[in-house]
Amino acid sequence: MKNYLQAIILYAIKKFQGERSIYAIYHMLQGKKSSQTIQDAHLFGLTNIFGTIPRFTRQQLNQNIEQFLDHEYINTTDKSDAFEISMQGEEMLVDYFNDNPFPNFINGWKYHNITPVFWGRLNLLIQTISHIVHNERRFYPIQRNPKIQFFVKEFLHANRQDRELIAQHLYEELISLLESQSDLKRDVFIMKLTGTNRIGLTFEQIAKRKYLEEEFIRFTFLDSLHQMLSEMETGTGYPLLSTLIYDWQGGENPHLTQSTQTTLRYIQEGKNLGEIAEVRRLKVNTIEDHLVEIVLSDKSFPIADYVSLDDEREIAAAINELGTKKLKAIKQMVDNKQISFFQIRLVLAKIGDG
Repeated sequence: MKNYLQAIILYAIKKFQGERSIYAIYHMLQGKKSSQTIQDAHLFGLTNIFGTIPRFTRQQLNQNIEQFLDHEYINTTDKSDAFEISMQGEEMLVDYFNDNPFPNFINGWKYHNITPVFWGRLNLLIQTISHIVHNERRFYPIQRNPKIQFFVKEFLHANRQDRELIAQHLYEELISLLESQSDLKRDVFIMKLTGTNRIGLTFEQIAKRKYLEEEFIRFTFLDSLHQMLSEMETGTGYPLLSTLIYDWQGGENPHLTQSTQTTLRYIQEGKNLGEIAEVRRLKVNTIEDHLVEIVLSDKSFPIADYVSLDDEREIAAAINELGTKKLKAIKQMVDNKQISFFQIRLVLAKIGDG
């Protein structure tokens, strides 16, 4: 196997088990906010890599699929655009991840929106404080995004105590977060930082210094940031760093699309799916998609209004016995012919990652 991107694509093919088109992988890695992609991420246990390669192209995907076929890493299925991993592919994947470990903390589904914002704010804040502490007031900001620049100005305005004290506290919080990370993750994170007399390195530059593959370095960096975000969410010892994401932690569920959040509000008001579809001038099956998305995001959401307990048990038993996410196969397996595809999708959503 040539590179880390190939390993990630092959990993997704393995998870999909030939039940989804390869273009589902393309949408997954890009982080497409469609009901289908969101459901696939949860049903096939791919929430970790969701949205982790936003610049991923169809051309990259197709080229890699051709190489996989040439090397017999994947087998064709009865669908022209769906593939299954071969025994040879399985062995290659295990060997590759032994040498280049899969990131443990990566959670694209949860953090793909906040990660670039958090990193942009943190990097610019460190650069700014570094220059202030060294009495160099004029510098070229590493982040050109005006929203990020405005945020850092506001942050410094709100935290008006001694700048050296802020620098010290920021340093202590970062050291505390980095202490629990691997040497490689720490190194990559530090190499990315910009200060008074240094510009953060690109992934390509870090890869050359470390004699590692560029995409692996990029995923290592993502893993480092996601581990930080996870610890900041649960820990209390990061008052300064937590202010960089306070606007993300509050408010509505950030993992639901805007349209689904609207549907959820109507459900909470007691409207049924038909009424919501009428009010919103949408098809009922679109509202059904929203409901599946809601259950995927919140496993405790009650589905009894849409599928009876007996039917839920019957569907769950069929899913368990078949070991598949294919709706038609599950529907054929259940005795009760009144059970709909929508009800099967709801139960699949409740069962979660598989």
